[in-house]
Amino acid sequence: MKKLIGVLAVASLGVALAGCGNQNTQSSSNTAKTNSEASSNQNTTTNNVSSSESHHDSSLWNNQKNEQLASFMQKWGPTMHQSYEQYDGQNELKVSTGITYPDGLSKELVEGQSGLIGWAPSGKGDYEYNVVAIYNHDGTEPPLPNRITYFFAFHNGKPVVLVDQSNNGDPDCHPTTNTDLESNFERIANQ
Repeated sequence: MKKLIGVLAVASLGVALAGCGNQNTQSSSNTAKTNSEASSNQNTTTNNVSSSESHHDSSLWNNQKNEQLASFMQKWGPTMHQSYEQYDGQNELKVSTGITYPDGLSKELVEGQSGLIGWAPSGKGDYEYNVVAIYNHDGTEPPLPNRITYFFAFHNGKPVVLVDQSNNGDPDCHPTTNTDLESNFERIANQ
């Protein structure tokens, strides 16, 4: 009988220890699961930040490119015996014909068609031509008023320079024929 009680006591102790071992295993399993979920959440957060940064980097135009264009225009204008005033993004740019930009873009025709052009500083907007920069030169030689206004824009995600030299009637722009201006804007836009 003493042997039977001894065997039962050892068996009970074994079952009790086995139960504790399972609890430790289960606890380790829960800890591993919690660590895995935390790691997964951290990866998701990292992916969201990366996705957000990628979205931010997906703009077609930025301040650095704008500064490069300004530097180019300061050098290029004198080669054409002209000086250009830039729309600074805050103060309206008034041209000699009385139009102010960017508000005047709503009246601007593109090759005779209305409603195709608008201000979109990132290069992405709701227009056919999303304007990122505006430069104007008011002429001093008759007939007055006269002006040359360049709209640096993106059309279907590609850089294009439009020019308006109208001095009466509806403002109407078209793609520039100045290949130097077009190629340098494209170079800056694609950096």
